[in-house]
Amino acid sequence: MTDVSSLILPAVIGLAVLLLILVIHREWRVRRLRMDNLVLLQELGESQRRVKESSRELRELFDHSAISVMLLDRYDHSVRYANDLALEMFGVDSANALTVEVMQQPDAWPVSPYSLVDFESWLGKAGRLGMQRFEWKLVNRSGYPVWLDATLASIPYEGRQILMFTGVNISARKIAESTDWLRNRAMLAMNGDRPLSAALDLIVAMFQFTSPYARCAIMTLDEHTQTLQWGSRPGFGESFLKAMDNLPVRYGAATCGSAASIQGRVVTADIDKDDRWDRYRKAAEQAGVASCWSEPVLASDGHVLGTFAVYHDRPWEPAEQDIESLTGPLYLASLAIERYQARDRLQRMIAAEKTIREISVQLQTMDASSTDSGVSSVLNFLCEYLQVDRSLVLQGSQDGTLFEAVYSWPLLEPDEDGEGLALTREELDSPLSAIRAKGFCVIHFQQSDADDEVLELLMPEHDTGSCLMVPIVQGDRISGLLAFCTGDDKHRWQEFDINTVTPVAALLGSALSRKNLMDELTFQALHDRLTGLYNRGKTEDRLRQEIARSSRYGNTFSLILFDVDHFKLVNDRFGHNAGDDVLVEVAAQLSNNIRVADFIGRWGGEEFLVILPETSLESGGEVAENLRMHVAQRTFPIPDGGVTVSAGVSAYLPGDSIQDLVKRADAALYLAKEDGRNQVKVSA
Repeated sequence: MTDVSSLILPAVIGLAVLLLILVIHREWRVRRLRMDNLVLLQELGESQRRVKESSRELRELFDHSAISVMLLDRYDHSVRYANDLALEMFGVDSANALTVEVMQQPDAWPVSPYSLVDFESWLGKAGRLGMQRFEWKLVNRSGYPVWLDATLASIPYEGRQILMFTGVNISARKIAESTDWLRNRAMLAMNGDRPLSAALDLIVAMFQFTSPYARCAIMTLDEHTQTLQWGSRPGFGESFLKAMDNLPVRYGAATCGSAASIQGRVVTADIDKDDRWDRYRKAAEQAGVASCWSEPVLASDGHVLGTFAVYHDRPWEPAEQDIESLTGPLYLASLAIERYQARDRLQRMIAAEKTIREISVQLQTMDASSTDSGVSSVLNFLCEYLQVDRSLVLQGSQDGTLFEAVYSWPLLEPDEDGEGLALTREELDSPLSAIRAKGFCVIHFQQSDADDEVLELLMPEHDTGSCLMVPIVQGDRISGLLAFCTGDDKHRWQEFDINTVTPVAALLGSALSRKNLMDELTFQALHDRLTGLYNRGKTEDRLRQEIARSSRYGNTFSLILFDVDHFKLVNDRFGHNAGDDVLVEVAAQLSNNIRVADFIGRWGGEEFLVILPETSLESGGEVAENLRMHVAQRTFPIPDGGVTVSAGVSAYLPGDSIQDLVKRADAALYLAKEDGRNQVKVSA
């Protein structure tokens, strides 16, 4: 028993010691763990401090960066950070605003391929595949496009992985590339056969690339009418295009007309408040135009070629950047218009030279008998060449008091009285004054009352119109006018038109002079110089024609041979001048009292022969008696005033020759003389 008790005490002591040891070990381990935990906490705090310091340094780096930086959540795409350049680029003032007003608003983005959906697609690729690099376009708050060389990459930020967007502004490069491309296309258009509008459209696109919210247009100047016409047409309604077309060059004619007038910049910041737009304001409202900035397009010598206009749908004024951006397009527009004008002048010069050459050959090679048809052909050709409605030749009288339309194309119909068109010198006073001053005259309807009257006479079928007149000169006087008329009162008479028709007028003048000379020579060859009647040679030709016609168709005709009674006595008593006066008056009385179809000629000395087609012998006698009475009743320019004639009448018989007809008429005349003169005898 004692032995067992002695063993228990040491065992208890040993157990207590063991428990003490275990407690001490446990305490040591607890303390050790606490120390390790403290170290870990210290390290964790240090790490967090370093992370925060790193994020702070990263933000500080981004804040001073020359590139746009955004940090976005990988999952909800909210913006955790954005530097000032990024905020400015999107037009907001905070990262939160960037999330709410941009990242959650599809309308804040351009259209595809630069929409919000397209951007989120790039974010997804960067989250799955790693870094992505691409070009991106935004539109800033001023409406200008911003091009970025963009990169998306995943980086740690504030203890988690986020997506970092960086963008280097390459707008200047992109604008330079695009404008260079458009400039090259415009230059190709200038050098090719494309119309001027094609080159101007490309030049307009150069500026609109930098100002996508603007609508631009170039107007070209018509130097003759001093109006502006559309060279390139912006996307406006037809009413605005029509209202602004043919815009007068004067201060107060909207913005473009004023800019061309003063040859300087004109800005209408608000059309509603600008008096220069009073006449055009309604059309501007319908087209959605609220402001206009216009610069004159100047030639190399400084004169105005047109205007370059920039329109906006809101009140707006150009900034220095806009003015600088327009410098290049203005120069190209000037180059294009000058080049096309030079090319047009060359083409028209070639066409004009060809036209003049063809007309010259035609007018110089035609004979006098074909002058009428030749001149009409020339007038027809000129109508088509100038694209006008009528061309006329107005021939002046010898004293210059009357200008008669001797040729016209299309043919000008006579008036109700059967009279052709003739204008007095008084009616043409204004055009003739302009022709003496400038060498030509252009008339537009409602230019003046006198000019309107001239247009009404030249173009009776039109209520409006315009006319170009150039002189036909012979020697040192205006012998006629070459006139071209159109029903369009806004027709543009080009310098080349005037330069073309002026030499044509000279050619026509030469042709008409040649015709007049040939007509005069022909008249002298066929007519008696004293009385103006046909001479014996022409009279014999007409007799042969009548004999041939009567032989073919079985018709008859009569012949009257007149002789002035006691004509030798008139010459002896009153002189040959008085005798000549008597012959002239007798000829006038005979020719004025026969039919148009009848023929009269001087047969010789004081004898006159009248041919009466389709007239029997009996009727011929009646006509002869009527003519005798007219002569007998006439008072002549001699002292006693009385002159009579005797007449013999014959009619054609089958087989008759000229000698047979005249011989019978002469025999009848002899009987009339024998019977006492001043009477008519009919052959048997």
